[in-house]
Amino acid sequence: MALKDKKLISLREIEGAASPHQRQIDHALNARKEALEYVADVPKLAEFIGGKVEQLGIGEDWAVSKEIFPGVQVFYIFKRADDEFPSNLRVLFSGDNIKMMRGEDLAGFVILYLVHILRYVRDSNRDKKLPEVCYRV
Repeated sequence: MALKDKKLISLREIEGAASPHQRQIDHALNARKEALEYVADVPKLAEFIGGKVEQLGIGEDWAVSKEIFPGVQVFYIFKRADDEFPSNLRVLFSGDNIKMMRGEDLAGFVILYLVHILRYVRDSNRDKKLPEVCYRV
């Protein structure tokens, strides 16, 4: 499905500008983004978390979506580091039922699947020295 067919929104758009749960998600993403540089096989990562690879066309190196409730999807969107900028990981949401969700529940699922993604990174890179966060899952 193309980006034009989806409306992607942040938790701030769901909860409001002062969303404490967006800050919680931002902290979790920042602490884990470096580890995602080690994702070499995005389709296998998507399969590991029960999600699917997405082509959003918003400058991402890769994106994976995961349906967390019927009509509610979370999108993990990753941009690799380059000479000018560090890596970037962000999360957006989509779905007909997204406005029915509580921010606290969305944040919990985002972090839960981030931990699962780190397990994939650890398990698929056993021969490499990974960021410390990969060994805490």
